[in-house]
Amino acid sequence: MDYLLLLRGINVGGHHRVPMAQLRDQLTATGFTNVRSYINSGNLFVTSMEPFVTCAAKIQALLATEFDFPIDFRLISRPEFLADLALAPDWWGADPALRHNALFKLNTYEPSNDNWLTEHVTSDYDRILITPNLIFWTSTLKVHFSRSFYSKILGTPLYRQTSARNFNTTTKLKKILEEFS
Repeated sequence: MDYLLLLRGINVGGHHRVPMAQLRDQLTATGFTNVRSYINSGNLFVTSMEPFVTCAAKIQALLATEFDFPIDFRLISRPEFLADLALAPDWWGADPALRHNALFKLNTYEPSNDNWLTEHVTSDYDRILITPNLIFWTSTLKVHFSRSFYSKILGTPLYRQTSARNFNTTTKLKKILEEFS
């Protein structure tokens, strides 16, 4: 099975440094094949014939033993990822004057965050669509960004339990995974 592995909060501002070449080697040594990465922000592709639960446990153990800081992650199978992206609304990515992100639900994601978000977000400056593995979110970019709900999620459980990728990165990950084998 082919997987997309997303890491949160690494290689940002010189903090929590995770060299991608080293991590690719470590994942290969752990038994994954076809290990590739895209940019330096924790986007990796791996293949394994082992069950999903075994793959996730191996990644958890690797990250916990090889790095001296916690790294939250999400492992998503190719079919799951492509199914979620097929649900992308027409408005997501359409207007270049707006911010378009995909917030990937990490392994620590609490389903109650879906309800919390639905109850708090307004349609004045934000649009969301929640899927099983990610949240499509479009908000204001420069004009009135401070009024968007997206600008207010920093520090919330939702924020800490997701890992954001912008529209361009998300669509690039889709393209790579479609071609991956």
